[in-house]
Order: sequence, then structure tokens, then C-alpha cells
Amino acid sequence: MRSRPTAIPAIATAIALAMPAAAQLPAAQLSAAPAAVPARPASAPEDASGAPAPRLYQIEKIEIRGLSHAHESAVRSRLLLTEGDLLDEEKVLLSRLRLLQLGWFSRVETRVERGSARGLVVLVFEVDERNTLLVSDLILGSTPAQPIYGGFGLSQQNFLGRGLGMSGAFVYGGPPSGRPGDPDRFALRATFFAPDLELPHLPRLVAGASALWLRGEEFTCTTPDCSEADHHYGSAPRLRYERIGGEATIGFRPGPFERIMGGYRLEHLHGAFLAGTTAPGKLPDLRAGDSLLAALTGTWELDTRDDFFFPREGLRTVAQITFASHILGGNYEYSRYYLQLETAYALFGKPLRLQLAVGAAQGDAPFFDRFYAADFMYFAIGPALGRALELNFSTDSRYDAFLGMAGIEYAVPLWRGSGFFRRGYLAIGARAVYSSAEPGAGRTTVSKWPFSAECALRLDTPVGFFNASLGYLVDIVL
Repeated sequence: MRSRPTAIPAIATAIALAMPAAAQLPAAQLSAAPAAVPARPASAPEDASGAPAPRLYQIEKIEIRGLSHAHESAVRSRLLLTEGDLLDEEKVLLSRLRLLQLGWFSRVETRVERGSARGLVVLVFEVDERNTLLVSDLILGSTPAQPIYGGFGLSQQNFLGRGLGMSGAFVYGGPPSGRPGDPDRFALRATFFAPDLELPHLPRLVAGASALWLRGEEFTCTTPDCSEADHHYGSAPRLRYERIGGEATIGFRPGPFERIMGGYRLEHLHGAFLAGTTAPGKLPDLRAGDSLLAALTGTWELDTRDDFFFPREGLRTVAQITFASHILGGNYEYSRYYLQLETAYALFGKPLRLQLAVGAAQGDAPFFDRFYAADFMYFAIGPALGRALELNFSTDSRYDAFLGMAGIEYAVPLWRGSGFFRRGYLAIGARAVYSSAEPGAGRTTVSKWPFSAECALRLDTPVGFFNASLGYLVDIVL
């Protein structure tokens, strides 16, 4: 299990207990210091008030204990201290937090031990490694227009023990209901990410790349549930489309818990509008035939949470801007803005989490770069269902230019142990969503009621995090 970060005063107490009395330490730690190692005074001169200044200790050595798969150099590169630095309690705490955030360890503990001479200490990070090959996606769903679909994804968070991230996922639905001769609907996505890239004479960089191949269909009925087709969905008008492309990103870390990245995105698109036996409604935004989407992206991310699975402290913020233009080599001219904010559970001393998201798209953004409101809801009353890897299997094809979401979630810890189900908690939450198709057009009727609720059992296992969601089951039924 992952434990909470050690408070800064606890580190100071450990130092004070370790240093004064030789009888408190094992005999192996009492060997005489080599002559080449300078001794630092146990305390500094008195300050202006006459009180003794706090003792200063120098880090003689940093030890990382418990590693079996991760490379020690990859772990050391995440620390905010090096050997020879003065011991800084805050940096010790933040270094521990950084290691917990990696997802490589189920436990990270810190302590200090006596060094080879007075004024020198050994800083110890003791870790328990966890499996870093995780199930990232497990999808199973059903809609009237697609009786069954599913998907699966894997993520390696520490490839080759060097901190590289790799992931791949797919979702497959087969041909649409009522049209067995149509191409299969599927989505494939692969990503690679280097969170700490060291190059000569350059600051520490972050870099990544992603690739996508998606083939889907969007209904273009006059009503969200295609009621005019009378459940014969094979006769409904639709947009058949395909996306093939990817994005390359590079950036840097202004601080230990934030990243600033820029990227170039290029996709080849193909769209074909298929007439049905009923009159078509509003067509999703996409050019007919072949087209190119070329865009620049900018992302700022801050993440100070102390745990991916059950964070008790911290904040996660993501701000992203997308700018597409003809001058970049594409056929679309638009901009997209998105901001996401999520607090950890320790909100005003209560185990509550706030969730906020706002987004806007301007210009001729294709429908998939607009906002599908059901993606931001626990469930939608009506035909809309959250997409799987950006693939929409419902009959509702309403994509909006503006979106706002606010939510609150309460977490009830249930257990923690060493078995397969290491930790579990009950999540109870509620969300409200606002969306609008065009500027000044008023709220889009995403569902009959813009509020949704959740009750879910969330599980931490050696192969990934799993979510048994009552909200998702309600969404499928409704």
C-alpha cells in the first residue's frame, strides 16, 4: 500500500534522535571517519537573538533500498537532493512525493542515519516496488445501435526500468446494427512518453508521441434517439469517417510537479455522408472526402497529488490550447481551449474531491475536437453514452462548442491489505454539465436532466485500478 507523505517535523525528529547519542546506533555505523571527509560542526553560531541556530547536516550519501526492477539512476533522477547538499526537510518530503507519483512503488519511506563523521548523514529511501505493467482500459458496453462492443488496454509505466512510459489500447464494435456489409468500427491508440529526458547541455526535457487509427460512424437523424427510424437503424442517415494520424510533443519541467509541453498534431481524415430512408438532421462537422488536420498544441500540467489511486492531498490542473490552421498544412481553421481542475480528498479537512472542467472551440473544428457532454457525466438520461477511445456507439451525435462541468465526490475507505485487492474505497459523487452548440445559443439539451450521480467500488490491484460503477450501468440501461 502507498502511505501518506511523512510530515516535515517527523523528519527533523528522526535527525535529532539519530545524531546525539552513539549508543543509539549499530556498531557498524560507528567506524571512524576517513581523514579526507571533512567534519561539519554540530551547530552553527548563535543568531542575532542569542539563541543557537538550528543544526546543519550535510548529506554524505543517498541510499535507495528495495529496488529489483527499476534502475537506481532512474530513481535518483527524480530526487530533489544530491549527495553533498545540505539536508533540506522540505526537499526530502517533495522527493518522496515524486517517487510515489511515479506509480512504480506501493510504499516509499524516508529516514536518516548517522554518517561517517559528525555533521554528516545518510539519507535512506526505502521502497516496495509494484507491478508497472497495468491494465489501463477494460471496456464492455451495449447500445441499441451496437448490441455489444468492447476493448482492452495495457500500460507499462517503467519500460526497461528506465522510467519510460508505453501504452496501447483498442476498442472494437464490428459493423453497425442493421448494416452487416459496412466496415467494422474500431479504434487503436498507442503512446510513448519519456518524462525525464537528459540531453547534453540542455535542461531536463519531457517528450512523447502518440498514434491513432479510428473508423467510426455518427448518426445524423433529426432526433437524438433516431425515433424516426423506428428502431431500424440500418436505414438511418449517417456519417462514416476514418482518422489516421498522431502527435509528437516535447517540453520541460519548470518545477518538480509541473510540465509545459508543445506538440504538432497531424491527421488524415476521410468522411462520407450516407443517405437513409429518413430525412437527415444536422450533419457533424467534417469535410466530405479526404482532408488533413494540422494543429499545434500547448499543455501545462500541475500534479501535486500524493497518490494516483486514493489521493488525500494535492491538486491536479491541466490547461490545453489547440490551434489548427491552413498555414500548418491542414484544411481546418479553429482553436480549442480546455481547462481541468481536480482537488484531492483533503478539502477543508474533509474527504471530498472537487472536479471542474471548462472548454470552448471556435471556428470549423471537426466534431471530435468539440465536446461530447456525455463524456463528462456519470450517466445521461437519454440515448447519449460516453465514448470509448473517442468512438461513439450511441445514436446521439450532438457535439458542442462550449462545455462546463462541476462535480463533487466523497470517498469512504474500505480496506487496505497485501492481497490481490490491496485497497478499496466507495466513491459517492454528483456532477452537473452545461453545454452549448454555438455561442449564445443557450444550453444544449444533452439529456432530460443535466445532473448525474455515481456510486462506485474502486479497487487497487497488482494489475491496475478497477472501477465497478453503478453510474455506468445506469447509463447503459437509460
